[in-house]
Amino acid sequence: MTEPTKKEILREVFDRAADGYGHIRYFPIFGQWLVDTAQIPTGAHVLDVACGRGAVLFPAAEKTGPSGRVVGIDLSEGMAQETNGEIQKRGLKHAEAHAMDAEHLEFADGTFDYVLCGFSFQFFPNLAQALLEFHRVLKPGGRIVVTTWGEEDSRWNWWDKLRSKYGAVVKLGSQSLDTPKEIKPWFSEAGFVDIDIITKDMDMVFADEAEWWNMQWSISGRAGLEKLDAATLENFKAETSARMQAHKEVDGFHDRLQAHCTIAKKL
Repeated sequence: MTEPTKKEILREVFDRAADGYGHIRYFPIFGQWLVDTAQIPTGAHVLDVACGRGAVLFPAAEKTGPSGRVVGIDLSEGMAQETNGEIQKRGLKHAEAHAMDAEHLEFADGTFDYVLCGFSFQFFPNLAQALLEFHRVLKPGGRIVVTTWGEEDSRWNWWDKLRSKYGAVVKLGSQSLDTPKEIKPWFSEAGFVDIDIITKDMDMVFADEAEWWNMQWSISGRAGLEKLDAATLENFKAETSARMQAHKEVDGFHDRLQAHCTIAKKL
């Protein structure tokens, strides 16, 4: 039996995480920032890559209005289904979500005015191919707007070490995109021009240990946690909670989240 590929692991993990993924509070904040930065006009046709539960898709649909169109795609069928359910609940006729591989888009050349993508570039096994696809489906003059994570808060460095200690790590990232210097070449090599990168820092406050743990259980790191048997997982949670106490403040646990937003154009 062959080992599952990164894509297969990601698809399965996010299928299982789809129900709780929408409860992560920082995704809508950064999603709105991405859309505001994109300056999407009414009537635009927008592709949201790796749409998850719609943190980017819904504010984009608000910008385009009913005269526009927003299509979300995600490798995870579960994410697409959950997002379509929310689309129907909101009565949006100009938005839809589909399960699709970002490296092999099922759209004609020049379909979209904008391609958006929130916090997923690090996972693409072939990012160069994905960017060529985004370039292909954009109209001439169309724009790509992408968020990627920046430097991590050093206060939480112990978390990665603790995961390694317990064997709760599955490497799913395919490339480092922590700095503008690392980001820009990917876009220029795909043929994009007028590349601009802005950075945003946010002080995320988790109310308690439960909210922080539920976040960890809903993102890609879940793949590592699921490797542990029940007893080891409980020990891991207990040691995590004990170590967190040193960071506890009156209002909860603070984590500085840094994100880069890259904007570029197709000639």
